[in-house]
Amino acid sequence: MAAVELPVRAGESLVLALLKIDQSLDGVHFDLRRHTPAQAGRKAVNRCLSDCAAMACRPAAVLLAVALPHHIEEGMARELFIGGQAAAAAFNTPVVGGDTAIWDQRLAISVAALGAATGPLLRRNQARPGDALCVTGNLGGSLLGRHLTFTPRIDLAQRLAAVVDIHAMMDISDSLAIDLPRLAQASGVGAVVYRQALPIHQDARTLSAQDGRPDWFHAFCDGEDYELLFALDEAHAHRILQLPGDDRITVIGQVTDGREITLRNEDGTTLPWPQTGWEYRTGA
Repeated sequence: MAAVELPVRAGESLVLALLKIDQSLDGVHFDLRRHTPAQAGRKAVNRCLSDCAAMACRPAAVLLAVALPHHIEEGMARELFIGGQAAAAAFNTPVVGGDTAIWDQRLAISVAALGAATGPLLRRNQARPGDALCVTGNLGGSLLGRHLTFTPRIDLAQRLAAVVDIHAMMDISDSLAIDLPRLAQASGVGAVVYRQALPIHQDARTLSAQDGRPDWFHAFCDGEDYELLFALDEAHAHRILQLPGDDRITVIGQVTDGREITLRNEDGTTLPWPQTGWEYRTGA
């Protein structure tokens, strides 16, 4: 994710504006042989909006540009735009413009979003030793379909930021195995994750039964969950665990001194940190 933070005055309030752009490609982020154009458009917009959630800001406007395959029918193109508009409308966000091109390659969708916040935008580089590490939702098995249907955690991120001082936050797109080291590196810290604490999605268990890999491995490595990973003072963790509503929040570990990242079993033994995750070059 690349983002630019701009201060903007709106009346007497100083608003921080986030500029974000993202791409979604046929054969990588979706597959038009199996997925509908509406699903592709929805996912493309929601991927961009998920980065707004990761910085605890609200989306204010979206731009949608597409490179359409020359053989695509007009109705399919319209369906794609309707899917993207619906994703943005879920957060009262207008699609204010964009561009359309035709070429002889696969569908490519570019989405740019403007986000706004009246408070500091959260980043991934302020985690502190002793912080609790938390995730939202359940992880793993998203490629069974959730990678197309997820809802960005914009509302939950706003609620969290209003209740506690979050030191660092990002969304889980490439997998916990890949994204947690990114947060730790940006903050100059290490981490320990307790394997038994992982919130495992039923889809991860379904995949585990199919391929024989442990369900916790899928929760760690599958990626495309678009949940939130964040660090906050351990003394304040109980406050977020008591938030009303059905959103699941789990403490999965702790931020540590140094740079080592450890996966720990309940009995204190450790496992090698998985060196795999969702790979954007191959979509696997």
